[in-house]
Amino acid sequence: MNDFIAYCGLDCEACEARLATINNDNELRIKVAKEWSQLNGVDITPEIKRKT
Repeated sequence: MNDFIAYCGLDCEACEARLATINNDNELRIKVAKEWSQLNGVDITPEIKRKT
C-alpha cells in the first residue's frame, strides 16, 4: 500500500473519483458525483474535470 494522500485528505489509492478516471468507469463517476453532491451540499456532475 502506498501512502498517497491528496490535499483533500483522501487516500488517492482508494479514491473512487480517481479510480473512475483511471479506469474510464462512467458508472462509478455517476455514483461518486451523486454521493459527493449529497455529502457536500453542492451540485457535482460526472462531467466535471480536474483543473490543471
